[in-house]
Amino acid sequence: MILETDGESQTGDLENCLGESPTLLWRIEVRKSRIEILRCHACDRLPVDIIQLLKNPAFRRQLVHADDLEPLNRVMRAAQRGEGGSAVFRIPGRDAGTIWLRLSGYVDPSQPNYVWGNLSDVSDCVAAIREKAGDAVAPAAARKSRTRRPADDVLNPAIGEDGRIEPVLETLFAHQVGPGFEGILFSDIFRRKNKVVVYSHGHPFRDMDQAKVFSFEGTIAETILTFGLDHLVVSDTLDSIKAIDWALFIPAGIRSYFAKPFFGGKTLHSVLILCSTSTDRFPEERIAEFEPLYAPFHRAVKRWRKAVKNPK
Repeated sequence: MILETDGESQTGDLENCLGESPTLLWRIEVRKSRIEILRCHACDRLPVDIIQLLKNPAFRRQLVHADDLEPLNRVMRAAQRGEGGSAVFRIPGRDAGTIWLRLSGYVDPSQPNYVWGNLSDVSDCVAAIREKAGDAVAPAAARKSRTRRPADDVLNPAIGEDGRIEPVLETLFAHQVGPGFEGILFSDIFRRKNKVVVYSHGHPFRDMDQAKVFSFEGTIAETILTFGLDHLVVSDTLDSIKAIDWALFIPAGIRSYFAKPFFGGKTLHSVLILCSTSTDRFPEERIAEFEPLYAPFHRAVKRWRKAVKNPK
């Protein structure tokens, strides 16, 4: 039987059911690779930011026990694909102890674009199981752990004899259409080589090297191919679980972006990314305003590839 109560009572009942154990309830919007935190119960009792632990792969590498990192990452990658899964893993606790956490994701067939899940402290359960198995250990707080820590007439002259792509980005940036952006990226896709090569222009990327290489896994390109997207909008990078957002965009201060893929036949070879330091800069109803950039950019990239392949 389901007991129906008002919202305030339901909230209180939920808190009572969860007890003193830290529990994080979350939901992932699969097509946008966006995680939403539904409730963080008693999370301040943990010595680490578990929301950051879910969002940021680099943060996980610093904290999660070496033996548990890959199983945890597999569950996170499955969630990004819209699949369920679970993993138990260890993080360092206070006083050189160990905390055991369980991450679980579930799929509701009636809502296939979402994965629902929870992250809970299961240290007491692990201790009880070990004791019953005859492998009694000290309480979780005392257990030791090993941790590891546009237009063609403008773009035509943009490619010089040296075959550089950067002038194309500079020209697009100088002749903006649609919602304004502070940075622009061109991602050159090499899926078979499991990498993307990124070129940039704009103040947020002033310290980034040109032709910077990133793994294909966890990129915008992977998301586009996985879900067959015509474009991708990220309204707030801090809500993202894509590795590339934490490796590239967030360190540069980018809070939202619009990405447009370009194909040769069925092969994805380029992604144009317009970036903003503000959240929600690229509403879906204004995306059509960027269309004048697409064909000129696509042709400019083709000329660039030809110039690189056959330098003068």
